[in-house]
Amino acid sequence: MLGMNLWGTIYNVIYMFGWPHGSGYEAVGFCQEHPEAAWDILMYCLCGAVGQNFIFLTISQFGSLANTTITTTRKFVSIVVSSVISGNPLSLKQWTSVVMVFSGLSLQIFLKWRKLQRTKKGRKTA
Repeated sequence: MLGMNLWGTIYNVIYMFGWPHGSGYEAVGFCQEHPEAAWDILMYCLCGAVGQNFIFLTISQFGSLANTTITTTRKFVSIVVSSVISGNPLSLKQWTSVVMVFSGLSLQIFLKWRKLQRTKKGRKTA
């Protein structure tokens, strides 16, 4: 993870400051002119770093399937909340997709619950 971030940073710095039409100097000038934007960028980067740590922790402790489920659920909830609170209408195809994601997550939870019940029942009889 550190290597990916390091190489990504190196490539971005080269592209932004070393390329003929790179916009790195403009970005630095903008941040000097608007310090609140620099603060927002810093906070965005810090939140991203913390999020990466949680992703790494989730994958190392629970596996990639649990991480995928968490990510899908988070995105699903974000879409529904955005639609309901902000009044962003969803098309029929989008609502169909929301129902499909909800059905898939519900089925996955049900199957895990059923497997847990069978395991508990097997322990009681043994």
